Formats: sequence, structure tokens, C-alpha cells
Amino acid sequence: MRNEIRENHFERTNENLVKSIQLGPVASVDRQYNELLTLADTVAKSKASVLILGEFGTGKRSLARFIHERSTRSSKQFFMMNCRETALGEQESLFNSLVDQARGSTLIFAEIWKLAPAVQLKLLELIQIGADIRIVATSSRSVSNLVKNGEFREELYYRLNVVNMKIPSLQERFGDIELIAQNFISKAARAHGRPEMKLSEEAILLLNSHRWPGNIRELEGVCERSVLLAQGAEIRAKDIQFQVANESKASVEAQGTSWKPGRTLDEVERNVILDALKHFSGNRTHTAKALGISIRTLRNKLAEYRVMGIKA
Repeated sequence: MRNEIRENHFERTNENLVKSIQLGPVASVDRQYNELLTLADTVAKSKASVLILGEFGTGKRSLARFIHERSTRSSKQFFMMNCRETALGEQESLFNSLVDQARGSTLIFAEIWKLAPAVQLKLLELIQIGADIRIVATSSRSVSNLVKNGEFREELYYRLNVVNMKIPSLQERFGDIELIAQNFISKAARAHGRPEMKLSEEAILLLNSHRWPGNIRELEGVCERSVLLAQGAEIRAKDIQFQVANESKASVEAQGTSWKPGRTLDEVERNVILDALKHFSGNRTHTAKALGISIRTLRNKLAEYRVMGIKA
């Protein structure tokens, strides 16, 4: 009974938390991601420095802004320095300017692994003197590995890593792809003056089968294209087009998700299911969750394939 009460409280807390977020597509039905949001909400009330890790496009900056918005400094504007997009020779002057403006507020360092050594020292000194600035840093690279390789100041890493948060990739967030995609589709439809659109079951299956190397950022682009390509109020599988970087056309088709003349919908579905099963190393529970189907449906499909002589 106690566990049930605790779980119900957790779900209500996260439902209220998600409703309060106005900073992009961070709503989630994935328990792992919701636990991360709960942690961020708790940590936001403190003065502790936070280091957010995650792949490109997972929403690290959105989470950093969320921490600011949930903090006691939310009445003030936050400031951000994108270390990857700022030339090394310009970083020091930008740092000095932002520090002057960010007193009493939050200063976010996006992709801090790219921060110049001289500016790393200045940031360390800023933290050591106890300046009234909340520091939140994000990185798509392992900062601890950079420390081992002598590419990042060890003491600065420990000062930043008071609270460490790792954002899961989109592929790891079971059930979230459909939720976030529908949000993006509604947003794109409004922006382009299109009627409200919904995803077809085939489109959902196709989205769930994709590997999403560009994570949420890639998903947003795919959804906007699908809105522009769709002929009616329903987004169909044929309306979804992936733009894959650094992969040959042959390797994309090898995933089995592409349609071409002579291939039926059953074949596409079969290839998607088998690809997903292979990706999850035969784990049927994870495969079913990723595809948005029940474990019973998955078992039935695999049984059909075995009758056809297909190893599954």
C-alpha cells in the first residue's frame, strides 16, 4: 500500500511538473526522464552548480533554462554563452561581459568542453570567490574524459559537477517519440496555417523504428517536413522523410524502413519490427515499448514470421 501511495504521489507530482514547463518539448511519459525532471526541479531551488550531459539535440539547454525558471532567480533574465559557437579569441571578452550582467542570476555555459583554457581559469576563480551567479553547464562530450586527457581543468570540473544530470537519448525514452512528435506537428501546423493534424498508426511505427541520431532536434525537422508534405489532416508514413548525415543511401535502405515499388506495408512493418528487435539485442519488452505495441502483439507477429520461415 505504501509503495502504491508513493507511486501515485510521484505521478501526480510529475503531472503537475510537466504541465508547468513552458520551455520546449520536455514533456514525457518515460519514467527515467520524469525522474530527471523531478531532480532538476529539486536542485533548482539550491545554489549548487549543475553539469548536464547528453548527446546533441537531447534538450540540454532546455533543461538548463528549466532549472533557472524553477529557481529563486527566475524573476531575472538568464544569460548563456555557447562555447562551441564562440571563437576562442572572443570567449574571454564575452565571458567578462556576461559575468557583469549575470550578477544575481544564472549563467549557462552551453558545450563547456569547448571553453578556452584561459576562460576556464577565470570561471574557476569566479566560483572560488563565491560570486552571486548560478552556474549551469552543458556538454555533449564526457568532461571527465577531457580531464583525464589534460584538456579540461580538473578543479573546475569538480566545482561544476556538484550535481550531475545525464539526459537520455530520444531512442531511450520509451513512448516519448509519439508524444513529442505530435507536439511538434501541432506547432508546425499552426506556424504554416495548416489544420490540426494527427499521426497515423503507420507513421508512428515508422517514427518509433528510426534511430534518431539527431535526437529531439532531428525529430522537430522531420515533423515540420511531414506537415508540409501531408495532403490531408493525417500524417502518413509516406509523408515522413529522414535526412541522414554521413550515411549512404544503401545503409539507410538496409534498415528496412524505406518503401520502394513492389514492397508491401506488411513487409515494411516486418522489417521495422525485426530491426527494432535486433537493435535491442532480442529484448522483446524493450522492443515492444519502443514500437508502441503490446508484448502480446509482438509475440504474435514473431510467431507469424517463424511460420513464414523467418528467424525471429
